Amino acid sequence: MSFASLVDRLAPDPQTRGRQFELLCRWYLQNAPEYRHRLKRVWLWKEWPGIWGPDAGIDLVAETVDGDLWAVQAKAEEKISKREIDSFLSESNRATFVYRLLIATTDNLSGNARRTIVGQEKPVGLALRSHLEASDVDWPPILETLAPSRRAPAERRDHQREAIRDILAGFDASD
Repeated sequence: MSFASLVDRLAPDPQTRGRQFELLCRWYLQNAPEYRHRLKRVWLWKEWPGIWGPDAGIDLVAETVDGDLWAVQAKAEEKISKREIDSFLSESNRATFVYRLLIATTDNLSGNARRTIVGQEKPVGLALRSHLEASDVDWPPILETLAPSRRAPAERRDHQREAIRDILAGFDASD
């Protein structure tokens, strides 16, 4: 299934469409090669333990393997204006977050929106439609299957295997 086909299957109702796209974005962050090894956990805003109020622009919160937090906005729109990202940029400009990410079903950001994003003191990354379409992921065939795929176990390096052997030998020696 392609990203475009999946987006075409999102509900026409804007609120339902937005919620579906948030789930798709969470799935993407958990499965895309550029994110899956960097992120330990991804919550919908309403599930995040640190929530401080109703959704005011932050749709997801991601925790990196180092424990840093990212604020994520998911936009299922055909064009994104500055007005549509202002609340996200404002809410996510707290010390809680080290990085912000806008994921969208479009590449069409208004000039003011791009200028505002580029001018931010705290970094804002973009994962727009063309990036998502080119991403090396096996998109789920239907929206109902948005569970993370199983990762292949990491291959241990020689020095790691040696360290594990030494630790196990130490346990055996202490008996």
